[in-house]
Amino acid sequence: MSIAAISAGVSPQVPQASTSPSSSWKEFLKERKADLNQLGDALQSGNLNGAQQAYSDLVTLAKQLGNRGNGVNPFLRSDRQLDFNAIGGALQNGDLAGAEQAFTTLEDTFHVVHPLAGSGSVSATPVEGSGTQNPTGGVDALA
Repeated sequence: MSIAAISAGVSPQVPQASTSPSSSWKEFLKERKADLNQLGDALQSGNLNGAQQAYSDLVTLAKQLGNRGNGVNPFLRSDRQLDFNAIGGALQNGDLAGAEQAFTTLEDTFHVVHPLAGSGSVSATPVEGSGTQNPTGGVDALA
């Protein structure tokens, strides 16, 4: 299975409603979160084919953004785009461990550590949007 090359250009605008299955930004985020969770599950279980399919589903979802996104990357933030690219490259090379490491890096971008969390404790919260912390450790897929 060939993973599509990821381009670096991106428009920071929110997509407008369309007739696609992801007719709103909220629906897009909901679908992306589900696909990211599938990708994480496949990586964690060592399922290369499942991870490649979930990655492909995310690329397909990005294409639904049309001219509002970059066409093949479901993220607007450049750091997340790079992490997503790294996942795709690793999957294309059959490197499950590399893909899992890149996924963990991507997942980390969705949380910020509060400097006032106290000595020795870490408190992770969403970085942006109105999403909530996912208590199961999955990705809360915002931008």
